[in-house]
Amino acid sequence: MKYALAISALAALAAGATSCTKTINVSSQSDLQSISSCSTFKADIVIDGVEEEGVAGLTAISVDGIEEITGSLVIQNLYNLETVTFPSLTTAGSLKVLNNTKVYKLDFPALTSIDDLQIINDPSLQEFNYKNISSIGNFQIINTHIATLSPFVATKATNIEIASNNQLSQLDFSSVQQMAGYINIANNGRNANISFAQLTAVGGNASFADAYALDIGKLSTVADDFSLYTNKLDNLTVASLSQAKKSITLSDNDFEAISFPKLTTIGSSLNIANNTNLNSISDTTFPKLTTIPGSMILEGSFDNITFPSLKSVDGLVSLSGKGRLTCKEATKELSAADKIDCSLETIDEESSNSGEEENSKSHNSSDNSTTSGASQTAAIATLFGGALALLAACV
Repeated sequence: MKYALAISALAALAAGATSCTKTINVSSQSDLQSISSCSTFKADIVIDGVEEEGVAGLTAISVDGIEEITGSLVIQNLYNLETVTFPSLTTAGSLKVLNNTKVYKLDFPALTSIDDLQIINDPSLQEFNYKNISSIGNFQIINTHIATLSPFVATKATNIEIASNNQLSQLDFSSVQQMAGYINIANNGRNANISFAQLTAVGGNASFADAYALDIGKLSTVADDFSLYTNKLDNLTVASLSQAKKSITLSDNDFEAISFPKLTTIGSSLNIANNTNLNSISDTTFPKLTTIPGSMILEGSFDNITFPSLKSVDGLVSLSGKGRLTCKEATKELSAADKIDCSLETIDEESSNSGEEENSKSHNSSDNSTTSGASQTAAIATLFGGALALLAACV
């Protein structure tokens, strides 16, 4: 049976004395009535449809009066839930909305500060409203139907992960200047526009995927792996990155040209693979890169590979793919490496031109055959017409 939890401060006062300091596992409407008079709740509030059968049938949750939760608000495994409203909540230690298959609206119109936000596996969720996020630790939105995000004005964050939200195309985190942890942005809406325009430092991994536009122009330091996967950009310049303290991976992107003009050192490996439109690693791609203490993987249709400042590669360099570049040329360009495994398949330019000529000849031959056939047909028609005329004269 569908029913709603609607709690007002007035109803709570009628319920008598309440505790605002003990964790509550909500099992009924009266449980929430008992805490709604707490302007500050100094423990956890857990609403779990699996653990408590009494709340499994909820279709709506509306709790007024609570302005701050120092612990966690957990709303999970409620398979009939459609809407959640906390109109007065401004601050929370943690907000977790997990595995609610029908919920389509979360309304937190006063929320500005939160340490840990997890909106995960709510596939019907279309609206997540908050005033703005000016203070945040962990910010995760994964596997929802959200189309837009409310304003995000925090200058610092720990982790940001936005993934598998197939309607979300505008990801504006341009206020963020520093990240203590990781960034993972992947598999969001078509034409995804991702902006971290003021970001200078990431304390963990930085991974960006499936972007049609990406602004990380001020990013100067990544303390862990830096990865770009399956992006739809034609060109990308990571203008300020000078240090990547572990690996750099560029894989399965649409890049025609890339540039890391200030990058001098990589802490581990460099991996560039399956970027089908990227035919050249030119002298502007990694113009200042001097040291790679790990391995290097270069896989693609390369016509040219140049690392003008490279002094050392301590690990194995693996070269593969099919382009105009020969193993001899590549080995010469990568003389800074001691160990090179090259299996490049070289397209000979003369052979390529011959192939084009053969295609042209074949096309011309086909045209000539068509013309010859047409001429023969016309000649036969003329001869046949003359014979008919002669026969008519004899008769």
